[in-house]
Amino acid sequence: MGFAAPERRAVPIDSLIPADSPRMKGIDQGHVDILNEVEARLPPIVVHRPTWRVVDGMHRLDAARRRGDTTIDAYLLDVPEHELFAISVRLNTAHGMPLSYAERVAAAGRLLRENPEMSDRYVAVVAGLSARTVARVRRSTGEDPHLNARIGMDGKVHPRGVAQGRERAGRMLTERPDASLREVARAAGISLGTAHDVKMRLLRGEDPMPNGGRSMAVEQQSRQNPARAPRDALPLPTAELLKRLRRDPALRSTESGRVVLRLLAMHDLDTSAWTSIVMNLPTHCTDAVAMLARQSALRWTQFADQLEEEAVTRTRTAE
Repeated sequence: MGFAAPERRAVPIDSLIPADSPRMKGIDQGHVDILNEVEARLPPIVVHRPTWRVVDGMHRLDAARRRGDTTIDAYLLDVPEHELFAISVRLNTAHGMPLSYAERVAAAGRLLRENPEMSDRYVAVVAGLSARTVARVRRSTGEDPHLNARIGMDGKVHPRGVAQGRERAGRMLTERPDASLREVARAAGISLGTAHDVKMRLLRGEDPMPNGGRSMAVEQQSRQNPARAPRDALPLPTAELLKRLRRDPALRSTESGRVVLRLLAMHDLDTSAWTSIVMNLPTHCTDAVAMLARQSALRWTQFADQLEEEAVTRTRTAE
């Protein structure tokens, strides 16, 4: 899905083909009017070089036409044509006029119909949705074939045998407890999150498989309708763990430690508090806040992965 350093240049407006847009209502003339009032130079549009089809920027293109421009600045992409819709969706979830929730759900449905091998997490990143929402879309469209593999967020093909993958990860962590989560996930053909879950189960003395091992069908159903884990299944309740960290002088005495404590405290809200925030946010802000929250969650996940890998590295050095 990535494209590196596309060429930027002025292209003739009359040569461009309209986008295969994920927008359900087409061009918003009110937004075009706003763009026409902007005195600053607008960002370049994105165009597929082999076909001259607009990938992103139809509102900017329409504004340029109204001004009587004959050319427009554009980034030229050289990618396979079948990737254009997914790129368009991803770009339109992030810029000045993001896709609505309904448009993102519809786009996810089309991506799944045209690319059933894409994983839920991959489609979620492209469409700006949660993986759970994408899983619901997949079930509602009936596009859930029993494929042997899925394309993951890294663009690689991963086996779908989650049960076998958990077993492989469990054996690997038992034989090599110092192995990094990324190494385990790659070797077992599972996601980093699943590898982390297997590791935590082993640390608690539990089976790598939920409920002591289940069939793949039951495991898949569990992932699609996950049950909330009981609080006593966790090593420590979140509030108690945060309290212990706050009492740790090694954290309180350093700037990085104090920053971490402040960030963790900001997110230490119970369900009712989060629900209240959701219910009271202005409607016009919800899409933007959801997108930023999802990006923040991704950064926290990456941060957690780096911490675990650093802990393993320090343990190796100490030995």
